[in-house]
Amino acid sequence: MNVKVVIAAVVLVLAYLVWHAHSARVEAQALRQLTDENGFLDLATPSGADPRKVWIVAAANCPKEGARRAEALAHDLSERDVVFERHSSVSFSLGADDPALVRRLDSVLNGETPIVFVNGRIKANPALDEVLAEYEVAQR
Repeated sequence: MNVKVVIAAVVLVLAYLVWHAHSARVEAQALRQLTDENGFLDLATPSGADPRKVWIVAAANCPKEGARRAEALAHDLSERDVVFERHSSVSFSLGADDPALVRRLDSVLNGETPIVFVNGRIKANPALDEVLAEYEVAQR
């Protein structure tokens, strides 16, 4: 095989990897700028969501860790009289005119479960204190 072809292929692969890493850093920085003090993002509200309730999204009746965290969060919220709903799926009415919004929403939805919505804000796998703080802000 021609040495020049191999070198060109290596350079192209390295350029792609550098570009991909840079793109991921830029997207992560954009998400951090959209994040409030409790770590929640103002991205999109699920169809039919009541903004006065916490929405917990995770698989139902599942032995996996994310579903167990969702059950624990639901239990803890119930003990504190926080109004919530538990869902195994969620849908959105998004326009395709903002691909950045769709990418950011996908990055959160593909994060660790449970996915939690509070007052139109979203976070993957938040801690109980983060949910309570966000809920308190939403109740004001």
